Amino acid sequence: MTGAITFRVIVLSIFLAMLLAASSTYLALKIGFLPSASIPAALLAMAILRCFKNTSIYETNLIQTAASAGEAVAGGIVFTIPALVIIHYWNYFPYLENVAIALLGGLLGILFSIPLRKVLLKAPQLSFPEASAIAEVLQLASKQSSQIRAMIWGAGLGGALEFAQTGLKLIASTAEKWIAIGKSTIIFGFGVGFSPALIGVGYLMGFDVGLSLVLGALIAWGIILPLLSMWILEPFNLATSLASYRTDIHYIGLGAMLMAGLWTLLHLLKSFYRSLRLSMQGLLKVLPSETSLISSEQDIPSVYLFLGLLILMVCMYCLFEYLFPLKVFMLSFPPIFILGTVLYVLIIGFIFSAICGYFSGLVGVTASPGSAIIISSLLLIAIILRALLVFKGHLLVSGLAAAAVTIMIGAVVAGTACIANDNIQDLKVGQLIGAKPWQQQLMLILGVIVAALVIPYVMALLFNVYGLTTVLPHAGMDPQQTLSAPPAAMMAGLTQGVFNHDLPWNMLGIGVLTMIIFILLSCLSWRKMSLLGVAMGIYLPLYSSIPLFIGSLFAFFIRKKIKRQQQKAEEATPNMAVLLACGLVAGATLMDVFLAIPMSLTGNPAILAIMPVSGHGIATLLGFCSVLGLGLTFYRVRFSKE
Repeated sequence: MTGAITFRVIVLSIFLAMLLAASSTYLALKIGFLPSASIPAALLAMAILRCFKNTSIYETNLIQTAASAGEAVAGGIVFTIPALVIIHYWNYFPYLENVAIALLGGLLGILFSIPLRKVLLKAPQLSFPEASAIAEVLQLASKQSSQIRAMIWGAGLGGALEFAQTGLKLIASTAEKWIAIGKSTIIFGFGVGFSPALIGVGYLMGFDVGLSLVLGALIAWGIILPLLSMWILEPFNLATSLASYRTDIHYIGLGAMLMAGLWTLLHLLKSFYRSLRLSMQGLLKVLPSETSLISSEQDIPSVYLFLGLLILMVCMYCLFEYLFPLKVFMLSFPPIFILGTVLYVLIIGFIFSAICGYFSGLVGVTASPGSAIIISSLLLIAIILRALLVFKGHLLVSGLAAAAVTIMIGAVVAGTACIANDNIQDLKVGQLIGAKPWQQQLMLILGVIVAALVIPYVMALLFNVYGLTTVLPHAGMDPQQTLSAPPAAMMAGLTQGVFNHDLPWNMLGIGVLTMIIFILLSCLSWRKMSLLGVAMGIYLPLYSSIPLFIGSLFAFFIRKKIKRQQQKAEEATPNMAVLLACGLVAGATLMDVFLAIPMSLTGNPAILAIMPVSGHGIATLLGFCSVLGLGLTFYRVRFSKE
């Protein structure tokens, strides 16, 4: 007998959705990468449900479905909306406007996933690797409490290390050394970060992605930086020159990410067509009157689906009318323009939801090429708006406004695609264990609402404490502590490039050329690598990319020892080191969010610091020791009972 939507299921879903939404917001702003939250959500739900009697695997599935919405909503809004701050259209994150954008995208994604479920879950070419692993975890966690303890231990360790780093300043967060050599002042050096959250994410990403990231970092800071410092002749000061070159490398990385995203999109066109054809078949099958179905096949009724779409269309029209700077465009009849954007979101949103759902089944949520989807959506609407403005003769006076409109529309489409990407996987998990789809869909609606209420507040809080890329909301903030937000920066650069033509095209061109070289190498089967990983390695600062690589290196050595011992590497069910990494990420990111509250209220990021400035060397040494300790912890957790 399947579990029902009980009061405790609702309460636990709200609680876990808030936690995962907050932690996912931090990761999305920090590194632009979000590991799937479904396994941590399932294990946390199972751990809490152990305190109650008469629980079932179906209750855990319902809670996991709602809670994982936090990560999906974060992927939609945090990957796009910060671009409005980066282009200086907004000076802060208005709460209600962001809530409305997140809600519209999330709810549309749920409604679109209802017809998609009917065909994608039955497609023989889709194996749903992550969904199969989650279903195994649900069954495994109900029997083995040690799996739960590993994740709880990781959460405690991650939170403690992050508190010592960010709060007490007892452990250094970063360490770097730069020197200038020769008469031409060539700059050499390197840096490292000690973030436990990023090390945990690196472990989850695996060695291939980690190697791609560090390869990009080495190219950016070991090759491009010395060349830039040698070629660009200007009055030299190490600190100011480094800041200038960091901006140049920022745009080089942006060009690399744009090229990598475009190549990914072109490379996957055949699969896009296949997924769209299958999805349109599913949509058309909704139209006939529904007959009696077994409980494991019952969706939310079609009448509610179409009613919900109608309500969301009206809400979207009202929101766009309120947000869009229509007076700048000087349109003859603005309602036609707004209606056109609503129809664009519906059509493109469904197409991209189908594509993301397809890749969720093909390679899993984490590996789904969501960035390529978002790029193509933004590029398409930007080209349409630019053509409209050129036709009207208003391009020069409304470039910033057009870029803002592009990002807002793209944010709704991105939210739709990200939720569909996550929801299709969760629905597959439910199918594997015999859950009721309509109950999962209702719980996902709850999760989207909770995440949409939490994420904008956390996003504004983190921006107020750390800043965003080169945008610092307060004087005296440390530029090395800013949040990189790679996807949002990429969206900002894309829209500005289309409308303003005021970007440093020489730096973007270097990034594009660099990525073309790597594309050629990948075509020659040089080594399996992530092109987007290389591009993000060029873009990310060293204090983000290096700890990601360190985490992936831990995973590499552990996997290598497993093979040496001729043990079977279990890909379908995560070992305890993987669960430790999940806990490490959750604990550290949540601690960062909690610490941001007193720092934001006081305006002092060092309010809890106890390490004096003279103790920087000791703090750096403790940073290296913390990384070494994490490596030993991963090793002992993985092999202590084998």
